[in-house]
Amino acid sequence: MAAVSGFVLDCSVALGAFFADEQDKYSVAVWRSMAEAPAFVPALWHLEMGNILARALRGGRITAAALEESWAWIDTVGLQTVPAQADARHWARRAADWGLSAYDACYLDTALQQRLPLATKDRPLAEAARRVGVALHLNPEPR
Repeated sequence: MAAVSGFVLDCSVALGAFFADEQDKYSVAVWRSMAEAPAFVPALWHLEMGNILARALRGGRITAAALEESWAWIDTVGLQTVPAQADARHWARRAADWGLSAYDACYLDTALQQRLPLATKDRPLAEAARRVGVALHLNPEPR
């Protein structure tokens, strides 16, 4: 498959763009870069963001109106959803091989399959990406 310009976006970066108390220069820069380079996400991303936003609503961190605004904001950036491998055994093997959660392995596997850099603030995920030769989008300083 030929390389496509863009990058794979994980939820840690989206959180840094969505929530003021988690906002940082890297997350904002990545979010702004979507005007020039499309962001690709595994199907898991939507479930993970849904869970994060639902918990934020239940916990009083955001209002129902802010929840709707968040989804509208997500719609405007035009994320490209990449279908994920459906067999859970695949994710268990990848997670074990890379020392990651199955969720994070999904992001890294998507970056490998799409031959794209990865945007993440998650240190173990960034380190695993470097080990397997996946570049990091905009050179973050992961936590």
